[in-house]
Amino acid sequence: MDKLITSNSKIPSNFQCFFAPAKINLFLKILSKRADGYHCLQSAFQLIDLYDEIYFKKRKDNKITTQYNVEFIKKENDLCLKAAELILKDFNFGVDIIVRKNIPIGGGLGGGSSDAATTLLALNKLFNLKYEKKKLMTFGLALGADVPFFINGINAWVEGIGEKLSPISIDENEYLLFVPNIHISTQNIFKDFKLTKKSIPLKIATSINDVSQDQMHNDLHGTILEKYPKLRELFYWLKEYGEPKITGTGSTLFMKSNNVKDIKDINKNKPKDIKIIRVRGLSVHPHLLTD
Repeated sequence: MDKLITSNSKIPSNFQCFFAPAKINLFLKILSKRADGYHCLQSAFQLIDLYDEIYFKKRKDNKITTQYNVEFIKKENDLCLKAAELILKDFNFGVDIIVRKNIPIGGGLGGGSSDAATTLLALNKLFNLKYEKKKLMTFGLALGADVPFFINGINAWVEGIGEKLSPISIDENEYLLFVPNIHISTQNIFKDFKLTKKSIPLKIATSINDVSQDQMHNDLHGTILEKYPKLRELFYWLKEYGEPKITGTGSTLFMKSNNVKDIKDINKNKPKDIKIIRVRGLSVHPHLLTD
């Protein structure tokens, strides 16, 4: 990553903007652990209208640069840089990339994976590389298990390590996200998770309404709350107002807004370091609306 930009920095007009949406896991079922350390899972991913903004400008040389408005992104974790290097490796092209992060980092909302996907999609378009979606999804899987989902661009029933996708119908509900100041490492959560018994796979659903409420559970819930006491306190406090769920490996909790008992009371009494974001579910990724 090159120099840091501020959150209110003006982006030069010769940069082109693309949006990278977040997602929530409506449930997460862990089926087994593979020999390579990855876990086979089932989940339903829904896109939401919370976006990182990623700006691109072609260079006259073959250098690739990235700038962020946050300090947490180190070169070894810079998925935009890795995505750009991967898709441009056979070409003599360069690009400047500016990322304005709005999706909380380490919150289970898929921000890093979405940024990588948007980088692949944007550069494929800007440089007219003509890669088909299937090839872009192959690139994406090399960067992270969730990246193909964002490239595919529609809500999905997810299996394998996250790369097996089937379309699923999900209402565009309004949600409240409860974001604590806690950064959770996905790798560490899966490392600590103990699969105590063989889990029976669910039947693939074409509509989230076909999945019973008792199956809409996050199997990592107990591991996450045990490892992060402050998140456990937040979860049980929110239980007074509804049925909070952890998305992915956390740390973000979410509830359907129409199921929250007293949002005014929550806003009045919430811990100071908790951010509340109101979002709406999406049916498609913004890139499908512009292609």
